[in-house]
Amino acid sequence: MAQNPYVHLGWNPVPGEAGEVEKLRTQLTKSATALQTAYQKIDKLLGESSFWEGDAAVGFREALDGDLPKYMKDAHKSLSLAAGHLGSWHGGLTSRKELAKKYDAEAADHKGDLKAANSQHESAKQNPDLKLKDQTFTEGPELEAAQARLNAATTRLNEAVTAVNNAQGALDDVLRKARELESTHESDARDLARKLKDSTKDLAPEEPGWLSKALSWIGDNLTNILSVLAAVAGLLALLCTGPFGIAMLLAAGALSLATMGSRLADPKVRASLADGFTKGEFDSDFWANSIGLAGDALGAVPGVGAATRGLNGAIQSTRFANEAVSAGQFLGRFADDTVTAAGRLMPSMTDAGPIGNLIVRGVGGGEGLTKGLALASPIAGVGTAGFGLAADQIDALKPGGDTATGIDGGRAGIFDGPGAIAPIQATLRAVLR
Repeated sequence: MAQNPYVHLGWNPVPGEAGEVEKLRTQLTKSATALQTAYQKIDKLLGESSFWEGDAAVGFREALDGDLPKYMKDAHKSLSLAAGHLGSWHGGLTSRKELAKKYDAEAADHKGDLKAANSQHESAKQNPDLKLKDQTFTEGPELEAAQARLNAATTRLNEAVTAVNNAQGALDDVLRKARELESTHESDARDLARKLKDSTKDLAPEEPGWLSKALSWIGDNLTNILSVLAAVAGLLALLCTGPFGIAMLLAAGALSLATMGSRLADPKVRASLADGFTKGEFDSDFWANSIGLAGDALGAVPGVGAATRGLNGAIQSTRFANEAVSAGQFLGRFADDTVTAAGRLMPSMTDAGPIGNLIVRGVGGGEGLTKGLALASPIAGVGTAGFGLAADQIDALKPGGDTATGIDGGRAGIFDGPGAIAPIQATLRAVLR
């Protein structure tokens, strides 16, 4: 928190950094000037291009003409207005800070006067001559002397009280002025905010830019995008070996979990599942969502299994360590053990699974057919995931959704489900031993 520069007032009635305001005003001015220069150059080029013929000239004019020059001109106007408002604010802020500094100095003087007046008041109250009023004196010089001393003590006490009241009144007055200054400062700040907002009114394009549109599209299609990425990562884990293959296996697990979370976060998905289990509405949405969640879970098995074994290994190493293990050392062991576990799972990824192996033996196939069947499911997964993403963009593809669901269901029942048994068993043996 910034230190209050007005310690005698007790608070900062004019918050704000004049130097930072000036820097921002300068930046806005430079930006406005740059936009104006760019606009003028484009306008000049468009004028000169009238002497330029051919396809290149047409393309040039189409690229620069239209809304671009207007937006640049409007942006220049907007930034210029904002810079002007900030300039006025800077001037007002500077003068108000000087006034606050003056009030702070006055408050310091009045506080000093009040302290001295209170000291004099305390001293005047302790004057023993004030007790003479409770004593009895005979007529004559003795009485007159006592009365004179009492009058003098009373006068000093009254003067001390007046001094205290005057000093307190002066301090209260300067504090009141500081509060009025604070109110003015806040009012001017609200006025500046309104003017800055108005400076962009009707000047900037209202339609969202490409980045906003892209982020919106990603948000609307996040589940399908994550599903495609998980499927691609799973396929690459099969096709690649070494560190990259291990990285893809772990990435596929993480992306599958993210897909599941995104799918379950959708109220429509939860409602479809609830209607199926509670009302018996086993429609195409129910099966698509159910099989999708099952596929997400099965896709996460190898990666989750490796991470579980890595965590178990790190915990066991920590338990039997001779000395305390830091968080960094624990995470390092967890990462090493996870990579090691993922590497041990890699050979099983190229297997066709129990049912796939039965098919290979039944038709008398060899190693080539086994590898082909092992790749069949992830390749189909990439295809159905990509189809799901495309179908959400193209209405003509939507009728094919049931077919994609059927393919995913077959993959889960024939390949992915039975194939997940071995990694699950290996993980349980490693954790429970």
